[in-house]
Amino acid sequence: MRKVRILVIEDDKIDQMAFRRFVEANDIPYDYTIASSVSEAKTILDSREFDVVIADYLLGDGTAFDIFDLKMYAPIIVVTGSGDEEIAVKAMKAGAYDYMIKDPEHNYLKVLPATVESALRLRRAEEDRERLLKELEAKNTELERFSYTVSHDLRAPLLTIQGFATVVREDLKENKRENVESNLKSIAEEAEKMEHLLDGTLQLSRIGRVANPPEDASFADIAKDALEQVSEQLRTKAVNVSVADGFPTVHVDRMRIAEVLVNLITNSIRYMGEQSQPKIDIGYRMDGEETVFFVRDNGIGIDKSQHEKVFELFYRLDRHGKGTGAGLAIVKRIIEVHKGCIWIESEPNKGCTVCFTLPLTSDN
Repeated sequence: MRKVRILVIEDDKIDQMAFRRFVEANDIPYDYTIASSVSEAKTILDSREFDVVIADYLLGDGTAFDIFDLKMYAPIIVVTGSGDEEIAVKAMKAGAYDYMIKDPEHNYLKVLPATVESALRLRRAEEDRERLLKELEAKNTELERFSYTVSHDLRAPLLTIQGFATVVREDLKENKRENVESNLKSIAEEAEKMEHLLDGTLQLSRIGRVANPPEDASFADIAKDALEQVSEQLRTKAVNVSVADGFPTVHVDRMRIAEVLVNLITNSIRYMGEQSQPKIDIGYRMDGEETVFFVRDNGIGIDKSQHEKVFELFYRLDRHGKGTGAGLAIVKRIIEVHKGCIWIESEPNKGCTVCFTLPLTSDN
């Protein structure tokens, strides 16, 4: 268990000694540093971080309020003399987490552990609140972008259908029935496109809400499942696939991660270009202490300006190609639900590597 890092700012030698004796006599897990002045405290805070700061109000070269001006991370507990309750209230309004009233017998130290723990709890609660607010802001931004993208991309086939319907109506009025069949076919194609867009939207919205319980699974077995699902495409395109040995065990929704690999492999096949010896590598590497899985191909590659955009819903590198552009958005969402990260390493004409992280089992 890590000791609580505490900075004590106190210019009275007797009070310093009382603090030391109390901590040592009660074997309290504090890693403490004592500063005798505001200037010394500022110097220490410039190079070190603390969990809690305990500051006497009146110091030789200033007051505890000078510490508030530093805008530091650690909560501050102000210590004042008896009769200075008004100062304590001002300190609380200025940003102190709590205060203690000194007494000649140093009995105030008896409540020190509880006061420190309370300040730490409040700080953790603030951190959780700030984190949740940031997550909520990110979700709202994502929802706005999602809503705009869906409405924009679904409007396109609707407008096309509306246009062809108008043409069909005119052709029927003029008895040009030879054109009607062709236009009805176009309407059916646009309706099918819209159905695919809706399916992709529904699938993306369900990730995180509808899921299988995570389980310990061999990543090699998941890769094998994915390759079986795309075996016909690989055979038709004569793609050579290599799978690394010694994969770690992951703790994941197995079906969803297989879906990730199927999407990535399918994309690699789709964007091979005119490669005479198409190749896909499924592997992993160590980046420091982090295991990074990847799917790498020797296809046409992706310009750096597109590395982030390809994960947006309905975004397609080739606007005239097959697919709805939902695949990589779904992949990204699955990885994020697993608390992982995903990114692209690629240059035009130099192939593409999609990297991602996943939770590993404890035995890794």
